[in-house]
Amino acid sequence: MYLSSVSSRLHLHDTNCWELKKTYGCYDGLMRDISWSDDAKYILQVNCKGLVEILTPADHDVRSLQHIPLKDTWSASFHRDGHRNIAIGTKSGNVLIWDTKNKTIVKTFPTPTQQSSVNHISYNAKNNNLAATMQNGDTVIYGLVSNIPILTVKLQCSRSISAMKFHHESRCLLGLAMDEGHVLLRDINTNKDKAFFDNIHAAPVSDIAFSLINKDVMLSSGYDKIVHVYDIRLQNVVSTIKTSYTLSSLAINVDNQVAIGTKHGAVMIYDLRDLTNPFKVLKGHNEEVKKVAFQPMRKKPHVNEISIQEDTDIHLSPFKPSPGRPRTSDMFLISASPTKDNLDVSEHIEEKKADSFLVLMGLDKSNNDCEDGDKSYKFAKDSSVYERNRKLDVQKNISKVSTPLNNQDVDNLVFPSPIFNGAPDDGRPLITSDEKPDYEIPKNSKFDTKTVEELKDFFSLSLSDVADDNKNYFLHIMMVLTKQKLFLEKQMAAMNSQILSLAQNQNTLVEANKRLALQVEQLKYATNSNN
Repeated sequence: MYLSSVSSRLHLHDTNCWELKKTYGCYDGLMRDISWSDDAKYILQVNCKGLVEILTPADHDVRSLQHIPLKDTWSASFHRDGHRNIAIGTKSGNVLIWDTKNKTIVKTFPTPTQQSSVNHISYNAKNNNLAATMQNGDTVIYGLVSNIPILTVKLQCSRSISAMKFHHESRCLLGLAMDEGHVLLRDINTNKDKAFFDNIHAAPVSDIAFSLINKDVMLSSGYDKIVHVYDIRLQNVVSTIKTSYTLSSLAINVDNQVAIGTKHGAVMIYDLRDLTNPFKVLKGHNEEVKKVAFQPMRKKPHVNEISIQEDTDIHLSPFKPSPGRPRTSDMFLISASPTKDNLDVSEHIEEKKADSFLVLMGLDKSNNDCEDGDKSYKFAKDSSVYERNRKLDVQKNISKVSTPLNNQDVDNLVFPSPIFNGAPDDGRPLITSDEKPDYEIPKNSKFDTKTVEELKDFFSLSLSDVADDNKNYFLHIMMVLTKQKLFLEKQMAAMNSQILSLAQNQNTLVEANKRLALQVEQLKYATNSNN
């Protein structure tokens, strides 16, 4: 694992021996930001001129994989699940999503009325919200399902946010640090403060970080040369680190190692369990260390995950299936050829049982003698059964289907035989539900359990992601419908008040008409009396 620190150049230190392994730099001036992808493969770098670059630590150096061709970019952040989607904020206040595979913009969010540069941007833990902090101090929360701003966090205590990031576990907890020395935790569901540390630093707060081991632990660094360790649940400071340097950045890893970048170019490494003195001081930068970041733990990649450097190869090299023997049966489609150890089929058997699923899978027992001698498994060549199946085979129209894998242990995995209109296609008698099939995989057979486990993980992750997306989608729909309902209720109340006022005006007019009619009658009577 690496510790990355960026100033005018990028340095990668090995966290095992803390030696400088790799360095990279091709721009003039200080870098603005640097971060790792959640799968620990790529580095996202933002330079002072507004260029976003994707890097990868190669064997002996750092290679540049992709430049995002967008002007006036000012902040960027990887998606918290993989490396394909990158959130980007611009100087003009625009927020968009960049697809690293297709190299195009896939989503653009509405621009706020008061346009201001996006200084910080962060995904939440569930990747359903995106926070963008503007230079004017406002933080806009975007819904990634509805693609609209759902909340604007306005602070009364400050108009200058120096650091912002979502909590790594709580999807609704947003951390904000301010130039006035305040540190704030805001619940975006209720838009209320979860914790507020007023004037906790005597100078601007430079960075904040959440512990990956204990979700209730948070750290903040400041220009006052102090690092505070907080207990979020108890809302107090549990420890303080006093240094002799002006602190500019902060990071913590899963081993409770804390990296602190300074204005003088040094990086101090502390152990959170012993904060008396740093156990390592890394020197090499000649200017301010703008950002430090630990490489995260490598997660198990998704089955369909595509690396950035492999995009071109996949588009240029079409998929070629592995060579195998032709099949005459259309009942099963095998996505990957089994290993040669499991395929021990002679040419003679291939001619006799070309349509057998068990033969292609290497699970045929026709040549294995049983202990009793009279239970040998072989294909019957009875002429009547063979002729009957051949006639039925002509009349059938069988569509291709994929072979299902039962979600069970490999030892008990059973492959069903292809059945044509209720009868096997190879002349064997039909197996009823009460009978146990003879072609069950033996326990000592070789089977690729890794593939089965990867399929299980893939389907479980896919189902959980779909469930979360559907839940978030319906929650946003309910929010939009609730807002529309409230708006309609206000309109109905206004219409009711207007109707009441119209009714009152109508009653007033009726009374006035009655009085006028009475006066007319009185005038007529007076005229007639005078005559």
